[in-house]
Amino acid sequence: MVLLKHEENGSIECLYDSTNILGSKYVVSERKLAIIFDSGRQYIYEGVKLEDYIKFEGDVSQGKMLHRVIKKYSYSQAKQLVDVQPLVEQIEEIRKTL
Repeated sequence: MVLLKHEENGSIECLYDSTNILGSKYVVSERKLAIIFDSGRQYIYEGVKLEDYIKFEGDVSQGKMLHRVIKKYSYSQAKQLVDVQPLVEQIEEIRKTL
């Protein structure tokens, strides 16, 4: 479930209430989707159609949609881990307001 969504300059960033997916960034013009996991790993999916991204973002389970829809695209793992602490803190603050 999306907790926070921010759209700017052709990109869409979201934070999620998910078991292991913290956030994503989709760049519309490049059809590129980056997904950040609670482990700090980040995967970049190439050529993702906007309609598939919308399915991923809007589903109640991003994990299930990742496996059903997004994993068919070619992907790579970012070389460095993401510092997830700021994201975790932001998600926790949002959850307090729900």
